[in-house]
Amino acid sequence: MIEMQFTGGLRRAATTILLLALVGFAACTSVTPSTRPPLSGGGANLEARAKSAVEARNYSAAADLYAQLAAGAAGAARVDYLLEAARYAVEAGDRPVARRRLNDARVSATPAQQQRISVLLARLELAERRPQPALDILNAIPQPLGDVARIDAAAIRGQALFQLGRPIEAVRVLAEREVWLNDAASILANQRMIWDGLRQTPSTTALAPVGDKTVDGWLALAPLVATSGQELRRALLTWRQTYTDHPAAGGLLAELLAAQRGAAWPAHIALLLPLSSPQRAFALAVRDGFMAAHLRGPHGEGTTVRIYDTAQGSQQAYLRAQLDGADFIVGPLLKPEVDQVIAQAGFVPTLALNFATKEGTFLRSFYQFALAPEDEARTIAATAAASGAKNALAFVPSNGRGYQIRDAFRAEFEARGGQLVDASGYDPSLQDFSKPIASLLNIMRSEQRYRRLAANLGVPVQFEPRRRQDVDMIFIMADARTARLLVPQLRFYSAGDIPTYSTADIFDPANTRRTTDLNGLIFADTPALLAPDDTVTKITSEWISFWPQRVGQLRLYGMGIDAYNLIGSLYAADGRAWPVRGLSGDLSLDNHGRIHRTLPLAQFRNGQPVAIDGPPAVGSSSSNGQGFAPAIPELPPSLAGAGRR
Repeated sequence: MIEMQFTGGLRRAATTILLLALVGFAACTSVTPSTRPPLSGGGANLEARAKSAVEARNYSAAADLYAQLAAGAAGAARVDYLLEAARYAVEAGDRPVARRRLNDARVSATPAQQQRISVLLARLELAERRPQPALDILNAIPQPLGDVARIDAAAIRGQALFQLGRPIEAVRVLAEREVWLNDAASILANQRMIWDGLRQTPSTTALAPVGDKTVDGWLALAPLVATSGQELRRALLTWRQTYTDHPAAGGLLAELLAAQRGAAWPAHIALLLPLSSPQRAFALAVRDGFMAAHLRGPHGEGTTVRIYDTAQGSQQAYLRAQLDGADFIVGPLLKPEVDQVIAQAGFVPTLALNFATKEGTFLRSFYQFALAPEDEARTIAATAAASGAKNALAFVPSNGRGYQIRDAFRAEFEARGGQLVDASGYDPSLQDFSKPIASLLNIMRSEQRYRRLAANLGVPVQFEPRRRQDVDMIFIMADARTARLLVPQLRFYSAGDIPTYSTADIFDPANTRRTTDLNGLIFADTPALLAPDDTVTKITSEWISFWPQRVGQLRLYGMGIDAYNLIGSLYAADGRAWPVRGLSGDLSLDNHGRIHRTLPLAQFRNGQPVAIDGPPAVGSSSSNGQGFAPAIPELPPSLAGAGRR
């Protein structure tokens, strides 16, 4: 039964690919004439209707509308409209009308327009399955061709060569054509032409290589076009080891495999974690959450989970999981591991548990999910802006990571109308932050003015240092130890009345003692810690009861649960609405395959964090009787970030 489903899936995929190839050819070769003057009145309305018909793929209506535009135009503009009318008549299957439009256009066409007419005539021959006359027409066109005519002609030439049983020449032409294309949709349509052409000329053995790695990669796929299911995937994995960076690997071939998924939930899941590495404790927390969700979920009996240790090599574990027949891969966990496996991705849908260090081309089936402090920084920026803050200060570690978080905060705050008026870095290894804090708050300038005034007057002057008055919020990034030292020093320098926010690192859930030094501080963190519902409370309570010493890893435990629950949305694209409510936040998927979090907020009150459902308390008491004036929190849209680990 499973094999029958795979075979049917491949047949449906092939049909879809052929249709999309035709549509893609039209999309990437359609040209808006540039020689005609702008239209006004009824002509502009007619042209707008024609473009709308093209977008709706009503090519017959588009052909008629462009013919009407041609009837009201003259000279080169009239020829341009006739060419558009002919093009969409071909798309509509009305070849006699297309020929009449082209013959009419030929009378007064410019040399460049004559080239386009010849290309369309060749396309008509190809549509009537006369490949050799199509090639003869192309060979007779005066050179050089314009950019658009060259791209169109290459598509027709490649398809004609496939029809003539000359696949090596066809692949070479279309592989070269891809270099001229500059958008993903056109490139994918070009790859579909090659795959469909190989299906027209099936071969049981790979075609002889020609010395061009891209062309040879396509030729090596020829024996695979008739395979399906696990056989196809295993063959593609073997092929991928030779052609690691082939342009089809993350595009067309990933789509082919995705089209064959017959079930809404994978039967075999691989979980990749660094279980024997120094990060073992983190890996165990993710594993426990993942398995808890698996055992509690409705798919537990019909799905197997196999765990792979990446400590001995993430690439080897990733490849092994694919060869073992995994339908979905979760992991790896660490940033360097994600960077290593992303080059192998594309064939099996994967949810990496961190973000790659560099932005890259989005692979259709490779997703990234991280406990990103950038999400927290952007949540804070949106919260502060929503409460009316306009000018901010930032105080972060003086290292690359601290500056990344600062920049994430700045980008979101400024996008919402705020301004980061100043920022300072600090050495996290220190205990005394008075100098950078005094500098950031302009206390040192106040003291310098006092000294100058006293020197000029020559008499004692009563002096009380004043901080700057041009800010209405402070953003800090610190761990729990540093925050307990840093926040009282902010108060000492009269910043206790400025709303102050921090990322989640300032809260250590394993520390049950009251932390009054942090009173009034607002921070963003996961719902697993700040806003659990009854179900979440039950799940996390059970975990803590078994492993009370691991309460500090509750965020990672929640991440493991979320990773398992996200599989349904990512594996079969079941239409589940985003965002998805999770223990790590409200989760949303961006256009680059990254999953981001919208987070709740909490405020330290009487030494303990309290989830904020409404306006935070004003002037929460601290050890010295001062507190931070808080802002009213408001959860923002989910935003991009990078992994914490």
